[in-house]
Amino acid sequence: MKKQSFSIALCGVFGALSIVVMLLGVIIPIAMYIAPALAALLVMIAMEECGSKMAWTLYGAVSLISLLFLPDKEVAFVYVFLLGYYPLIKPRFDAIRRGWVRVLAKLGFFNLALAVAYGMLMLLLFPGGLSMQRQPIEILTTAAVWLMGNLAFYLFDKAMVSFLRLYQLVWKRRLHRMLRH
Repeated sequence: MKKQSFSIALCGVFGALSIVVMLLGVIIPIAMYIAPALAALLVMIAMEECGSKMAWTLYGAVSLISLLFLPDKEVAFVYVFLLGYYPLIKPRFDAIRRGWVRVLAKLGFFNLALAVAYGMLMLLLFPGGLSMQRQPIEILTTAAVWLMGNLAFYLFDKAMVSFLRLYQLVWKRRLHRMLRH
C-alpha cells in the first residue's frame, strides 16, 4: 500500500509539474518544443520510479488536460502525438540489436508520429485544406526544418539516456531522501 501511495502521489506531482512546463511552452515561444520534451522526461522518471502502468496513466492525464486547457494546441499535439509517450516505447526500440536498424526504426517512428500530429493539426486548423502549390523556397525550407527535426529527435533520444543515468546516479537518492523526511 505504501508503494502504491508513493506512486500515485509522485505521478500527481509530476502531472502538475508537466502541465506547468507545458504552459511555459505556450507563454515562451522558443519553448514550444522544449516544454513537451521536458514533460516527457518526467514520464521517463515516473516509469523508472512507479512502473509502466502508472507512467502511461500520467501520460494520459497530462495529454487530456493539455488538449483541453492549453491555449496553444501545437504544444499539446507535440506532447500527445510525439514526445509524451516516447519514453514509454523507447525500451522496445532500444532492444533492437543492430545500431543502424535501431536508429532507422526510431527515426521512422518520429516521422510517422510527426506526420500524424501535424496532419491532425492541419485538419483542425484548416478544414478546407491548404493550397498544394509551393514555391521552391518553401519546399527547401520545409525540407530543412524536417531534417533539423530529425536531428533534434535523434539528439533528444541520446539525451534521454544520459538524463536517466544522471537521475539514477544523483537525483534518485536525493528525491527519496527528501520524500522520507
